[in-house]
Amino acid sequence: SPDLAPSDFHLFGPLKDAIRGTRFEDDESVIQAVRTWLRGQDKSWYRQGMHALVPRWRKTVQVDGDYVEK
Repeated sequence: SPDLAPSDFHLFGPLKDAIRGTRFEDDESVIQAVRTWLRGQDKSWYRQGMHALVPRWRKTVQVDGDYVEK
C-alpha cells in the first residue's frame, strides 16, 4: 500500500536484518544497538529513502488515498 509509513519500507527491514538473532540484556542495549546501526548508515542510504517517498506519495494522491494491493 502506498500509505505505509516510510519507516515500514526503508528503515525497519534493514534494521531487523542487522539485529536479527541478537539477544539484548535490557531496553538500553536495544536503544544503543539501534543508534549505532543508524549512525553507521551512509548518507546515501538516507537520501535513497527520501527519494523513494516521492513515487509513493504520488501513487497515494493518484488513488485518492484508497488502499492498493501489490
